[in-house]
Amino acid sequence: MNRALHRLLTCIGAGLLLACTVVFLNTRSLVFAQSSALGEATRAFYRGDYAQATQLADRHLRVYPNDVPMHVLLARTQLAQGNFPQAFESLRKALAADPKNIDALYYLSLVARELSHREYQRLLAQAPDSARAHQLLAEAALATENKSEAEKEFESALKANPRFAEVATELAELKRSQSKFDEAITFYAQAARIDPLTYDNAYGLGACYTYKQDYPQAIEWLRKAVALAPDSAAARFALGNALFQNGQLDEAIPSLKAAVRQEPRLKQAYFLLGRAYSKLGRPEEANAALRKLDEMNRAEVPSPETAPQQNNAPKTGRP
Repeated sequence: MNRALHRLLTCIGAGLLLACTVVFLNTRSLVFAQSSALGEATRAFYRGDYAQATQLADRHLRVYPNDVPMHVLLARTQLAQGNFPQAFESLRKALAADPKNIDALYYLSLVARELSHREYQRLLAQAPDSARAHQLLAEAALATENKSEAEKEFESALKANPRFAEVATELAELKRSQSKFDEAITFYAQAARIDPLTYDNAYGLGACYTYKQDYPQAIEWLRKAVALAPDSAAARFALGNALFQNGQLDEAIPSLKAAVRQEPRLKQAYFLLGRAYSKLGRPEEANAALRKLDEMNRAEVPSPETAPQQNNAPKTGRP
């Protein structure tokens, strides 16, 4: 190697070493600055000096805008002072820098709950008899399993706005859950007349007609549900079941096979496939479907090694 090349490589090596040293020192300086500022702001927060904590956090974040722990601390300071919108904004910035930060997600859930409650109260205060207010009251009743109160509020919402398709669908779902299929059909159909047909309405109508054993009607609506949501295993299975019950076995099989492709653990579909193949005189395919069902059932039975062991130690004390 000639001397010129040797000097060049030596200079490059020295330059890289210097650059690495500068980066290392700058990184240490950054970490120290962030740690020091966070510590000082945290101490101010815990002694209740929220103004000082806020000032320190704001000053630091102007220099280091992606410091997630500092954004979270600032949000906690704002929460302590009841400044929920500001806290929401601070947490939004924290999650923009680190979407999986557990602390930011936790405090955001608290902020969102409080903001939601405030808007809920504001709606009820400003428009207590509006369709939206009654809808909120109905959904709150559903959350506490008070179905009779939910039904009353949904009906009040529709009285306030007869063209409220969203509420008509919610009321139909509630009626279907109570096996009131004729009433459910009325509200599903009402929603379908108001707005473009949705998957929920098409599937709901298909399910209701299936329970009423009106299979031609069920098939018509379930075909629409599948068209609206081709990846829905529930809709594929429901259509296959309705076709099977209506005696359209050849047409039922493709729907049932599509259902198990989308949801391989759908045992009912394998059972119906086995029956359909058997009725069509295709024993090998019937046996294959039923073997799959049997495998799934046996897989759910715990083995002796994994089953809970009984305590066979002698009992002590009185019998």
